[in-house]
Amino acid sequence: MKTIFLGTPEFAIPCLDALLKTAWVDLLAVCTQTDKEAGRGQAVKPPPVKEFAQKNNLTLIQTRKISKEPDAIQKIKDLKPDILITCAFGQILSQEILDLAPHGVINVHASLLPKYRGAAPINWAILNGETETGITIMKTELSLDSGPILLQGKCSIEENETSVELFKKLSVLGASTLITALEKIKSGSVKFTEQDHTKATKAPIIKKGLGLIDWNKASKEIHNMVRGLQPWPTAFTNFQGKTIKIWDSRIAINGDSVNDINFTPGAIIEISDYVKVKTKDGTLNIYKLQPENKKIINAKDWINGTRVKIGDRFE
Repeated sequence: MKTIFLGTPEFAIPCLDALLKTAWVDLLAVCTQTDKEAGRGQAVKPPPVKEFAQKNNLTLIQTRKISKEPDAIQKIKDLKPDILITCAFGQILSQEILDLAPHGVINVHASLLPKYRGAAPINWAILNGETETGITIMKTELSLDSGPILLQGKCSIEENETSVELFKKLSVLGASTLITALEKIKSGSVKFTEQDHTKATKAPIIKKGLGLIDWNKASKEIHNMVRGLQPWPTAFTNFQGKTIKIWDSRIAINGDSVNDINFTPGAIIEISDYVKVKTKDGTLNIYKLQPENKKIINAKDWINGTRVKIGDRFE
């Protein structure tokens, strides 16, 4: 099966690696986004998929906006692929590109469609407290993540699992689900199922302001923010006029002190190996945090270094 793969971040690499290791897949080329500035120093860095392609001597095509680049489209046409596969490519494909290969374009999406259509399905699944998610292999259409489904693979979301951890788990599941789906296409046993568009939900791009913690919210909702907003923008709060990022939390078992009328949401009500903070409906234990312009540290080290006392507040 003559294949061209389109992907950009680390998430796409297990799928690309699986294609490379599948004997009956002829990987004609890899298409990825152009190198971009990243980090505090704004150094120009290649996308992870480019690095993988170069290490494995794969034909590489880089584009800024592929649908508006005739030369890139012509390169793909000249290779005469049977199928195009996208995984976190990050660019919109035109109808011209969707029609280039006999089997069209198949996309690997990190949710159980029609739930969580959009750019950040892993984050939003955790933010919304889902206990299950998965991978959808679908046929790409012009509208966002709305094409018919070929195959889905499911996995659980653990109570304290972060988006970084789930990202890794789903990237591996995506690879195995993709190869199974391609086997169905290869054998001619493929059957597509239309999505129920009435059940569609969105997973828009995550913005920095979403990470600001409102301690008047329930413990579970704040805990989901801590888990779901990693590695960026992270859940954050303010303490004595400085920003504190929260990296590790647990929903606490409520004690009698939680109901003390002297404590309002955001108040630190217990100090141990963790910081126990009052929320709307209980408490949240914080185990790892990051003071402004410093490294991530254990809560105990922060307590000792900052001389935190009971009654101090996160704002």
